[in-house]
This record gives sequence, structure tokens and C-alpha cells, in this order.
Amino acid sequence: MNLIDKHLTTVSLDAIDLAINYLQEALDLTPPGTPTRETRLSSLANAYLHRYQRTAATADIKTAINLCREGISLTPDGHLLRAKQLKTLGDAYRFRYIQSGVIHDINQAIRKYREGLDLEVSDSITWINLTYSLGLGYQARYQETATLADLNRSNELLEDACNSTPEGTELKNSRRKDLALGYQVKYLRTEQVVDINKAISLSRERIDHSSSKDPGYASFHADLGVAYGAKQLKGGGMKDLEKSIQLLQDAVNLSGPSDPLYVWMLEELGKAYKNRFWETKSIPDIDTAIENLQKAIGVSTNAFQLATQLQWLSRSAMDKFKETQSINDIDQSIQFMERSLDKTLPRDIPRGCRLYELGSRYGLKYKVTQAVKDYTAATKYLQEVVHDVSIDLFNKILAGKEAMDLFASHKDWQKGFEIATALIELVPLLIPRFLEPVDTQYVLRDIAGIACDAAAMSLNAGKEPLVALKLLEAGRDIMATSINDLRGEIVSLKSQHPELAERFLAQRHSLDKPATDDNDPSQRYERGNQLSRLIDQIRQLPGFDDFLRVPGEEALKRAAVEYPIVVINVSPYRCDAIIVSSSRICSMALPDLTLAKLKEHSPHRDSISTPVVLSWLWEAATKPILDFIGFAKLPGTDENWPRVCWIPTGPLCSYPLHAAGLHGVGLSETVIDRVMSSYSSSVKAIIDGRRPTVTRMGTTRARSILISMEDTPGATKLPFAGREIEMLHSLHPTMSLDPINAKSKQDVISKLQECSVFHFAGHGFTDRQDPSKSHLVLQNNGQSDSLEVGTLLSMNLRQNPPFLAYLSACGTGQIKNDTFFDESIHLISAFRLAGFRHVVGTLWEVNDEYCIDMARITYEGIRDGGMTDDSVCKGLHKASRELRKRCMSMANSGSGKQPQKDHVRSTEHSVQYQGQRMPQRDILLCDENSSMQLHWVPYVHFGV
Repeated sequence: MNLIDKHLTTVSLDAIDLAINYLQEALDLTPPGTPTRETRLSSLANAYLHRYQRTAATADIKTAINLCREGISLTPDGHLLRAKQLKTLGDAYRFRYIQSGVIHDINQAIRKYREGLDLEVSDSITWINLTYSLGLGYQARYQETATLADLNRSNELLEDACNSTPEGTELKNSRRKDLALGYQVKYLRTEQVVDINKAISLSRERIDHSSSKDPGYASFHADLGVAYGAKQLKGGGMKDLEKSIQLLQDAVNLSGPSDPLYVWMLEELGKAYKNRFWETKSIPDIDTAIENLQKAIGVSTNAFQLATQLQWLSRSAMDKFKETQSINDIDQSIQFMERSLDKTLPRDIPRGCRLYELGSRYGLKYKVTQAVKDYTAATKYLQEVVHDVSIDLFNKILAGKEAMDLFASHKDWQKGFEIATALIELVPLLIPRFLEPVDTQYVLRDIAGIACDAAAMSLNAGKEPLVALKLLEAGRDIMATSINDLRGEIVSLKSQHPELAERFLAQRHSLDKPATDDNDPSQRYERGNQLSRLIDQIRQLPGFDDFLRVPGEEALKRAAVEYPIVVINVSPYRCDAIIVSSSRICSMALPDLTLAKLKEHSPHRDSISTPVVLSWLWEAATKPILDFIGFAKLPGTDENWPRVCWIPTGPLCSYPLHAAGLHGVGLSETVIDRVMSSYSSSVKAIIDGRRPTVTRMGTTRARSILISMEDTPGATKLPFAGREIEMLHSLHPTMSLDPINAKSKQDVISKLQECSVFHFAGHGFTDRQDPSKSHLVLQNNGQSDSLEVGTLLSMNLRQNPPFLAYLSACGTGQIKNDTFFDESIHLISAFRLAGFRHVVGTLWEVNDEYCIDMARITYEGIRDGGMTDDSVCKGLHKASRELRKRCMSMANSGSGKQPQKDHVRSTEHSVQYQGQRMPQRDILLCDENSSMQLHWVPYVHFGV
């Protein structure tokens, strides 16, 4: 067997073929029942796997799987060989998944590795090998599921295997490589510099613990170069890219065509120069990229690799075209991609991506040539991607977006609508039920804006407003819907099918907890799939076909029984208001409201809150909407205010619709003088919020948590936060509330379980890249302590829901990344999803002194209104009107208040917090920046 082992580890493909021949002959001479047959089956399976890694021949992988299965069937439980065979079978499934993308294969691989580990064999090498392979299994599955649980578990297992592998062995360096890749992938997901630094450190260790005579020495330099390239892509500097190029060039120089990784190194060097072209726009850089990729193609012998290199060559030629606008460059890009597709098998994972990119290339060419043949080719390939069931969802989404744009350019609204509908139907598949909220948030970046465009397409195609509304409800607010589906009531199912209801509740409960509660992410994955199958079964029952689906027309109209709901859809194709009342669903076009105008103002909060913008918003959107509904004048009495619930979309989510108007011109020319305003993220959120509950606001006295963060470690002092809480300590007892204090995150979490009102006066922090990390800044033993959105999303207070969360902090409803506009991932929504019936929060920084009066008047209104659901919106509306009157009076008198000693411009002097400039609870008094201060504008109400 020594000779055969040598053949299996050699770089020569001929040697592997020779090993397979020897092993097959030996197996043929070993009849069934012979004790050595299972050993020879295992060795032959390993040999086929080695050859598959060189040739990517699907026949080899199929043969390996069959040999493994036979060998396992002959080997007793508990035998060391059985553990090794399970490892080989797992490898075979994993390799097949990497090529074909069938999720069953990677799940089978993980299952086989775990079966091998469960045998608890005493051989340490086998344990290390299985642990390592299981880590690779989770790493591969992460590419499909995008769950951090899979990625984190992978890195833990790979680290265990790497640390347990003796130094000085070839396997040690191999395992350093895969662990480095794991941290590199995590860095590209989370952008935490510590992860890429670990990847770089591990790659350096590989070089430090090897010599130039070691096999693969050149590739060690290449891996380090790739790590530096990854660092540059996500926030690193040009120095990282230069290091990447130098290391990759060193690797190519140290290698040669006989090295099996030589082709890959040339490919990576070409990609590095391509990346440098993005930064420099230097034609020599992109020409060098193309030259190295062509060299790789010239020596490539593996059809799978060749197709990949042709794809990168096509991408490089396309990049060059974008700079040169030469038709020759885009034609070359198309030709390379067509050759890549010719080398791609029908069920290979990359086929969908390549087909999409080919359609995209033709679309790019069409924009220059305006030739019908280019338009036809582009739409043909893009539609094929959307409708081919074998193609991955990510590329379907990309292809669908581009197809919609192309159809819109030809005003072919019907075809655009068909594509849009197909994309919305993919959303449940894109967001499977096993995903944690943080993973859902990551995946949702791919579908940003699709629902809004789909709704606009449907209206342009002449469809009813109900159709557009259902598209919005199905394609927006996905995270909230997925959480509500795990927590909502199922009264009808309980009464008609109690056994199914019990199964549903049990499976739902097992998912409604953090993945960290599970030792194995596969358990959550399997439970998610089980729940999906059960939901499909429930939908087959009479009367349950829309179970956990978008509400039907009657349910949508019932949501508006107490007040009209106005959904304002924003799309580059058109902007409309979809108005839901208890009797009908209708729409009106808003031609003066445009995406371009909204984007012009949205990057800067100061521009959004100026009288000029508020008046434009009034004329373009809110005035025609209120006139249409019939709210055209000041209500007759203060006790009879009508109410509107606004559901903005896209960048309009950053705008204060409730404050739009011509303030100071005259009564009834503003929203606030015609109606009370509430907000919601979707109609379904209103329906979910209205489910029957027993709140903690009853006849007995309830508790209120009052938190003052006047002094926050590392942040600006808030001189009025303490006074605000002192005021509430006096006011809350008149509301039958017993105030209690809290400071730390853990203290707050424990007390939320028993509170009716939560009031926070302090700093809020909005995370641009990861909204789930936006938080209220608390304190624990003198150090900052964060109550994050992600923590709140994992809480479920709905059995006995609290009444009100009042977040007197900056930007608690702020979304800084336009990718997440339609998901409303912020602190306000997090408190709502945790179970609070009402939340008062802010769209941006707020004035520290004004916070006191805003809170006082609001709570007095809630008390005087009997602490009903309507009293929250009414109380905030009254406070906003009173503070607006005060600001207008000060502006008209020209006097204003002089800034006190403690007051500074936080927008100019904001502190550094966690490496970012921290948005502050603004401590500005009225100043000279505008003739009318608008400190009342940021406050908003979300609730039923």
C-alpha cells in the first residue's frame, strides 16, 4: 500500500490513474465476504476522490459514493474503519455539492461527518480528520444558507482541528489555509478587522513554517496575497492591494505550469490587477489583468477551471469597456462569456451566474448601440435566468432587476410586471425560516427596492391597486413578518385543527430563540425545514390557503377600520399613494414626488428638516393625499382629530411626513393641522399589532422603567436628561405607574418582563453597516453597555405586552443605509417586534432641553386620554403642536433664547463612539440657522 499512497499524494494525474488501476485489480481479486474487501473499497473510493479533485469528472464522484456505501455496509458499528469511511463519504457529498449546488448533498456530508464523530473512536488522527471535514462542511453550507451560525461553527471546528494537528506536518499548513479562508469569509461578511488580521496571520504562519522546497510553497504566498486583497476590498488601503499583487506575482514566479495551482495563481494575479484598475482606472492595469487571465487559460486542462477563467476574462473586458466605451471591448466580453457557458455543464452552480452576466453584457451593449438585436438577446438571457428552476436565487434576483429596467426602458410594462411578480414569489425561498434575524438582514440586501419597483410596474401595467399593495406587503418588511409569523396568534387553526396547531406551536417555539442556544446549527436548519413543510400542509386545508401569507383584500380593509392607511410607494418608474380605507383600496399618482428629488435631500438630515423641503413634501405628496381622503381643513374640535397611518417606502422613510406643510402661512396648510399621524412598516404589521392581548395597563398599578443617561462614558453630557426623568418620577404616579430605575443592559432586560412603560433619556447609536447593532447606550460599572436591536429582536414579550416604549434619544427610527429602508430595521421597530404596543421615537438628533416638554405633554395627553391606544398618538400630536407654536412664536418675535453654558453644537462636536462619529441627542438651543426652529419634527409614533 505504500506505493499506492504515494500515487494518491503525487501531483501527477497519471500516477492517480495508476493507483486506481492497482486498487481496482486488488478489489476484483477480493470476493464478497473476504475480510479485506471493505478496506480496499475505502482505498479505491479515496483514489477516485483524488482524481475528481484534479478533473472535476462527475463519474468519479458518483463511483466514489457507491464504493463508500458498499464499504460502510460491510463494516461493523464502532469499527475505526467505519469512521474513516464515513469521512470519505462525507467528502464525496461535499465535493459534489461544490460543483452541483444541491443542498441535499452538503446536508448529507455534514450528517456523515457527525455520524463518524458520534462513533467516538479512540484514534486521535481520525477524530481530527472528521472534525476538520465537518468544519469544511459548515463552511460550504454557509455559501448556501448565509447563516453566521454555520460560519462560526465552521471556524470553531477548523480551529480545533488545526490546533490538534502536530506542527511540522503538511496537514498543519493545509488546515491553517482553510481556517484562514474561514476568517477571510467572515471578514467579508462582518467587516471586523480582527477577522482578516487572523486570516493574514495564519497565512504568514504557513510561509514561516515551510521552506521553498515544500510542495505548494508558492501557493502559500498566493493565499497571503488573496487575504491582503480581501482586506483592501472592505475598507483597507492601496498598500494592502499592492502587497496582494506583489505576493501573487512572487507566487507565480516561484511556480510553473507543472504546479497544479499555477493556473489558479495566474487567475488570482489577474483578479488583483483588475481590482487595482477599479482604483486607478489605468488601462495598463486592466490590460495586465487580461494578460494574466489569458495565460491561465493557455495552460488550463480542467474544463471547470477553464470556464471560471473565461468568466473572469469577460469581467475584465467589461471593466475595460466601461472606461473606454469601445464596442470591441464589450464584444470581447460577450465572446468570452459565451465560451465560458460552452464549458459549463447544465447543472453546474456557476451556470446561472454566467447566464445572468451574458444577459447583462448584452444589456450594457444595448445602452450604447440601441440595437434591437442586443435588447432581444439581453432580455432573452435574463428571463431565462429568472424562470429556470435550476438556477440559484441570488442570480435570479440580479437578472430580474436588470430585466425590469430593460422592459421599463421600452415601456413594456406587462413583461416587466411578469418578471416583478416572479421575483416577489422568490422572497420566501430567499429568506428560509431557519435564518436568524441578523442573517435575514444580510440576505435582504439583495432584494432592496424590488417590491417598490414591482408595485410601480403593476400600476403601469394597468393592474388594480390591490395587486400593487400585495406586492409591497409580500416584498417589504420581511424581517418583521418572519418574526411575527413565529409569534402571532393562530386562533382559527387551534379551533378547527387543534392537533396541527399544537405541532405548529411546538415547531415554531423551537425556532423562536437564538441560534446560540443550539450546539449544532444543523438542528435549527432542520427545524426550519420541518416548519416550512408543516406550513405547506396547513395551507392544503380548506380555508387555510393564505395561512401566514399576505392578507387578503378584506383583511387589509379591516386594518383601516379605525383610520385610513396611506402607503406611499417610491420607485424610479413612478410614485403613488395607495390608500386603504375600511370600504376600498385605491391609488393616486404623485407625479411631483420623484426618487431623484428624494435622494437629493436624503443624505443630510439638515436638508430634510428645512421649511423648504417640508413645503415641497406638502405640495408633492401629503396635501394631495389628504385632500383626496377628505381631510382638507382644520378639525372642528380638539377632541375630534382624525388620524392617518403613514407607510412610506424607500428613501421617503427618512422624511417626516407628519411635519410636511407651509408652517406659519396659515392653519390647515400642514399635515399636523389636519390630522394626527402614526407610522407603520406595513399593513400586516398593523394587523399583527391589533391581535387580542392583555396589556399590563390594567386596573392595578403597573411599573415604568425610567432611565437617565445624563453622563454616558465616552459621549457628550446631556444636561437635561436627568431633569426629564425627575419630571417623569413625579408625573408617572398620576398615571397609576410606579417608576423604577435601571442602568445596565441585563438590568433592563430582566425588568422589561414586568414593565408597562419603558422610557429612555440618553444617547442612541445608529449602525450604518449593520442595523441590528444599532443600540441605546446604557452603563454598567462605569462602562458603556449596549441594548442592541438584535437583542430586542430575540425577546418575546407578547404574552403580556408592555404598553409604551418612549425613546427620548437621537435617531431611534433612523436608517442610514438605503439598502434597509424597506425593512425598517431600527430601535423603534425592534421594540415593536419585541411586543410593545406603542413606541415613540425620533428620526434624527433631538434637542436636549425640548425633550423634557415633549415628554411631559405627551404623557399628560396619554393620562388624560385614559391610557388608550388612541391616547399615545393624540398625546404626541398635542405635544408637537404646542412645541411648534412655541418655536414659531420665538422665531416671529426675533428674540430667541440665549444658549446656556452647557450647550454645544453636537452636530459639529460629536464624539467618537466605537470608532464612528456618534449621532447625538442634540443639545442645541434655538439658534441662527433658520428663521423657524423645527425641534418638534423628529418625534414619531409607531403603534396600533
